[in-house]
Amino acid sequence: MTNNAMPAPGRGVEQSPLATPASVPGGVVYDTLGMPMTLLAAKAMSKGQIQSALSRSLAKLHHEPVSSVSPTGLMDSIEVVFLLGRYYKELDRKPPNLSKIDRSRWSTLEGVADVLHTTMGALS
Repeated sequence: MTNNAMPAPGRGVEQSPLATPASVPGGVVYDTLGMPMTLLAAKAMSKGQIQSALSRSLAKLHHEPVSSVSPTGLMDSIEVVFLLGRYYKELDRKPPNLSKIDRSRWSTLEGVADVLHTTMGALS
């Protein structure tokens, strides 16, 4: 089995065969696309880091290079739901209810990153 976890950006890569959130100092763990694997990691992410992780995930979904993903291009709602699911996959929390958020706030990658950053900041 390979190590799919990455420590916080700017830190060295954990070399254990199975990295778990508890095995990394501070519990800040990201997957290979930069998505958070712990609540602490999600709360530590800047809007730019969230947007980068979402871009990599969307590019992988469409089998395209990350450079082809536009942060301001309109996205289908199913893509947004996919990205929210990927972001919240390991967090043991429910993603925000998109029906309660104005569509203009989450219709672009940049908007989704802003919604996620705001949502994480509001968590205690």
